[in-house]
Amino acid sequence: MGGHVTVCPECGVEHTLYHSCRDRHCPRCQYAQREAWLLSRKEELLPTTYFHVVFTVPSELNSIIFSHQDKAYAALFHAAWDTLNAFGQKQGIRLGLTSLLHTWGSALVFHPHLHCIVPGGGKRLDNGKWKSLPQTHKEGEEPFLFPVKALGDMFRAKYMSELSVIDEIPKHIRAKCFSKPWVVYAKSPVSGAESTLEYLARYAYRVAIGDKRILEVTDENVTFEYKDYKDGGKNKPMTLKGVEFVRRYAQHILPYRFVHIRHYGILAPGNRKTLAALQTELQATPVALHRGRKRWKDIAASRGLVMGQCPSCKEGLLVIVSIIPHIRSPERNPSLYVE
Repeated sequence: MGGHVTVCPECGVEHTLYHSCRDRHCPRCQYAQREAWLLSRKEELLPTTYFHVVFTVPSELNSIIFSHQDKAYAALFHAAWDTLNAFGQKQGIRLGLTSLLHTWGSALVFHPHLHCIVPGGGKRLDNGKWKSLPQTHKEGEEPFLFPVKALGDMFRAKYMSELSVIDEIPKHIRAKCFSKPWVVYAKSPVSGAESTLEYLARYAYRVAIGDKRILEVTDENVTFEYKDYKDGGKNKPMTLKGVEFVRRYAQHILPYRFVHIRHYGILAPGNRKTLAALQTELQATPVALHRGRKRWKDIAASRGLVMGQCPSCKEGLLVIVSIIPHIRSPERNPSLYVE
């Protein structure tokens, strides 16, 4: 793919920029796509309390999920939405949901779970008007979406039902899964919905680990930073053999063309007209019914970036001083193939 080397004429700092491979699993690529996604989500925000909801499955199911990734991941989305939608209908509303699949823990272990953004209200089923959930804005009380234990119980039943259709679940695994509570995290972020969107956007178009967490690479080992949740969430270094690091990373490569970000209810793309009407009712700027592709110029402006500006001194404009050539793969050797 190659790249180019730039130098700032003001501070003299040299920057090496590699050309994009455009793979959604690459830790360096897809910055523009991520920022475009974030801008679109911010345009869809409603002036209400939002909740960050996380659906997690027990580790006993990991082997089954990993063996049927495409269907098992899709079932995770279905079960999460069916659960929230059922609770919303009991309140007489149609909720909205933006969900993003993560398959990793901080140490790159296989840990499938869903991060969701849910507004604290929805469209009334009787007249189509906006209705806020009463528990999301009680004075003097911490807002909550729904009781998390009840959410966990319903999510467990729905996901186990869907997973049973995909593959036979051994009796001992089924017994373990139903003997323990399933953890559902559901809290309103103190810093607001935009901060949670920013968090989710970091991995909306990349997977598992970013370059900043990699501390050292040798001929045999890779050392990276991870968060030890058993020790109060402290950041610690972990060193793995190169083969083991690649194995862990490869677990999180998604099935071909699998859609790992999905929108439901009033936040679904097909309901944009409904969303715009609700935003107008709540005196917010309505989302455009037909949105074109976000330009890099607009994305840079939203972040206060100047195209070509040195990221170190924020003054000079970078000048290209050399080109890194594209390295071609080896020529095909016919002797290695069986005709």
